[in-house]
Amino acid sequence: MGKTPSRILCIGALHWDRQLRCLYEESSGESNPVVTTHCPGGVALNVATTLIQLGCNVGLSSRVGKDKDGDSILDHLATTEIDPVAIESDDTIRTASYTAVLDVDGNLIIGLADMSIYDRLDDRYWSEHTAVLAGWNAWCIDTNLPESGLRYLCSQKNKPRLYALATSPAKITRLRTMIEELDTLIVNIAEASALTGTLQVGLDGAQEAARLLFESGIHRTLVTAGPAGAAWADYTGTGVIPGVSQPSRAKSVSGAGDAFSGVVIAALEQGQSTEVAVKFGVHAGALAVESGNTSTRQSWELIQERLDSING
Repeated sequence: MGKTPSRILCIGALHWDRQLRCLYEESSGESNPVVTTHCPGGVALNVATTLIQLGCNVGLSSRVGKDKDGDSILDHLATTEIDPVAIESDDTIRTASYTAVLDVDGNLIIGLADMSIYDRLDDRYWSEHTAVLAGWNAWCIDTNLPESGLRYLCSQKNKPRLYALATSPAKITRLRTMIEELDTLIVNIAEASALTGTLQVGLDGAQEAARLLFESGIHRTLVTAGPAGAAWADYTGTGVIPGVSQPSRAKSVSGAGDAFSGVVIAALEQGQSTEVAVKFGVHAGALAVESGNTSTRQSWELIQERLDSING
């Protein structure tokens, strides 16, 4: 990408994702035929995978259970170029999981998150692993961490650039007391509404939410609005990037947000403006929806080419 690769430590979710996609229009309260897929997932892993494919040096810190799912997700991680950092296997709790139930068009009906193991990534855990936190250009943390763990990381005096990724409206409020410590916050419009205490809809609403969050003390805020696109706010002002037209039937919208986040972070780490980074992120999210696979090599090669063209 034209510059020395950034060293980025991704901190958060590492588990298996399961998708159940309805074969026909869903019928509430009834048995629905589905097709099931099973793939490595978790926000931290998805973003780390994207960053690796875009030329960054990446570490991943998380926690898994000492069980079949934990062993197999660690085996998968060993096949990647991602550096495992302070990943412990816990024999008292199961590995996290996420199950997405999708309608026939690939839209999320409900997401089921069994992630109590991440509550153990708390302040005490990080106080015992301070050495592994040093030497990175940036940390990318997701809100699957408990509030005490997030606060500990945000309060470190010598912390690097800090990217925070929301994982749900319920968990975004964990960051409410520490938003002034964040360099960049990436949220969707529902999460932004929960954090600001205002109901926002559409691309205009995303821009207003980004503005409100920036004015609350975050250095840079990005708010996605699904297929409508995304908005941003930083010291240069605010703006919106309209969405990319999608096929009538997408493969899956699950994972589009992580694709957006990974590409945005890679672009920002290469010195791109917020507006340019969001343009790439919106395009990456659209590619993920079209392919149904956030690690499709062809998709990331296209993003890589476009980042390289800007870097000269």
